[in-house]
Amino acid sequence: MSDKDDINSEKLSYLLNLLGKTNISTIAAEYESDSDYEDIEKPNIYSHLNMMLTATPVITDDYPSATTEAQRQVQRVVGLIYKGLIQSSSDKVHNRPFCITEHNKYILTSLTDPLPYYYRSLDANHGWLLFWLINSYSIINGRNKDIKIRNLVSDKICRNVVNKGLGGIAGGANQIGHAAATYASILALVLVEDYELLNRIRPNLYKWFMTLKKPNGSFMMHQNGESDTRSTYCVLVVASLLNILTAELCEGTLLWLNLCQTFEGGFAGVPNTEAHGGYTFCGVASYFLLLDPMNGGFSQQMKDQIDVDLLIRWCVMRQYLLEGGLSGRTNKLVDACYSFWIGAVYPMIEMISNTKSIFDRDALRCYILNCCQNVETGGFKDKPGKSVDFYHTNYTICGLSITEHYFLFSLGEKAEIDTFAYLIENEKINEDDSHTNCINPVFSLPMGMAEECKRHFQNLDKRI
Repeated sequence: MSDKDDINSEKLSYLLNLLGKTNISTIAAEYESDSDYEDIEKPNIYSHLNMMLTATPVITDDYPSATTEAQRQVQRVVGLIYKGLIQSSSDKVHNRPFCITEHNKYILTSLTDPLPYYYRSLDANHGWLLFWLINSYSIINGRNKDIKIRNLVSDKICRNVVNKGLGGIAGGANQIGHAAATYASILALVLVEDYELLNRIRPNLYKWFMTLKKPNGSFMMHQNGESDTRSTYCVLVVASLLNILTAELCEGTLLWLNLCQTFEGGFAGVPNTEAHGGYTFCGVASYFLLLDPMNGGFSQQMKDQIDVDLLIRWCVMRQYLLEGGLSGRTNKLVDACYSFWIGAVYPMIEMISNTKSIFDRDALRCYILNCCQNVETGGFKDKPGKSVDFYHTNYTICGLSITEHYFLFSLGEKAEIDTFAYLIENEKINEDDSHTNCINPVFSLPMGMAEECKRHFQNLDKRI
């Protein structure tokens, strides 16, 4: 081993302590878990890992800062994990198995058992907690048909509806309506297919959305609250799902969104601020809701609104060479949640540009499976050294799904002019190595669920 590759004992001891290990063989042993997982053939990633470990970044950040040092530590830890994979086998290296049994146990236990006391800090996130868990389960297993869980979701959200929907949906009891809480709660209701409750509140939700609308075309999160690309996307998604996305509601919104693209190419929360992964997802997905993707000229429509080439450049630069994971901003660390927030933008760009793949799916899967999943208790985490949580579990599983499918427009016989159904035609990358169901990247829901909800209310409105 050369001096360049050598790791001094003090640094190695520190890093192994972060991982809770005493030596490199203990790390390698983790990959021989007795975990109950799908018995499938894993892809050989040996040559891919060697490339990730040895290639030199185009630009090295030598500016002394806390972020720079944190980035170096993450690279060292991830490098150790990947080297452990290589050292554990002389000929083939496989991704860590997807521990479906442990993930299901983590999700279902979290849904049905009382949460620990420290979850009190998330008291304004009841709808989010339900959505993260139900969505994670559905992407892995298909639709949740457990009537008890369905009733649990409907009952909890029904109690958070403010004034029959005229005040939106709150994040918890005795709280005000909030666009983000409404978004998460509506998605949870779509997942359990409670169209009855959705139909009862949708006329009033439309009235509430109109009170949140600002003259510039954006929407506030709540009365007198902030307005940005997040709150705007939340309103547009709900309105699209419930078939209340009228010209009146979205007047001026497209022009305001155009102002949110930054000089880097990504989208900011509001004009003239920094591009961010979450804001970029909300911005790009909003175009799919506001424009007509079924129109053969959709790609040109997008290019007429924003700089698509600059957007592509910013997004592909979010994938880091060594880790394979994604960051949310320039000069920031990888975080598994951006496997969705940035990862979902990739297939949307692929559809706009008619390109099969603009990012390295194998490298992102490598980071997700080897660095972010807890093989003992289930669940996913931000990065090595962090703890699993509902948020990262959901969006990391969403990102994993994106790496396992290709997305293309379908404008053939299956396409329907008046619905989002069949807009996206997917293809599994490897039938024998797919752990997830395909998601709709615009809605972050399992493919077919958003489409069916929208079709339900379209058909209902036609009968009225």
